[in-house]
Amino acid sequence: MEDILALKEGDTLIFEQVYNAYNEKLYFYFLKHTGSQLWSEELLQTTFVKLWRYRKGLSVEYTLSAQIFRIAKTSLIDGMRKERQHKAFMQSYTAEVLNGETYATPANKEAVQQLHLEIDKLPPVRKKVFMLSRIDGFSHKEISDMLSISPKTVEVHISKALKQLRRALFLFTIM
Repeated sequence: MEDILALKEGDTLIFEQVYNAYNEKLYFYFLKHTGSQLWSEELLQTTFVKLWRYRKGLSVEYTLSAQIFRIAKTSLIDGMRKERQHKAFMQSYTAEVLNGETYATPANKEAVQQLHLEIDKLPPVRKKVFMLSRIDGFSHKEISDMLSISPKTVEVHISKALKQLRRALFLFTIM
């Protein structure tokens, strides 16, 4: 209770003590749920920033531990929600770019350039199949006839190409 009152008053020494007491527990809590060291560190920082920002709203009716872990849980949920939205956006954006529905504006020009670089990195046959399908608009059957491969092989090449491009674009956006 004394720690809570001191935090509410803005005592930075107590805040530092609270940080030292909880940072490792919270880090491993986040790591368990995210599997990512970087993301866990970000969530840890977010949690303590929120604790400091909203310190005046802390309640003496609940333990400091319970309140910190409530902030941590909220930060984790918010982070996961943002990650899901980001993934959905990137999948949609990639599909639009690959289907030629999105044009290069200054905001997405870098991503389009990166996409072209990643397409160039595809293995030769996969790149050919991918370009025939997504750029030239040929059907799986037409591509299989042109390249003398089965339609199933065409499907596998396109699937693997899309997976590789999505992964590369995702890594590009988080760097």
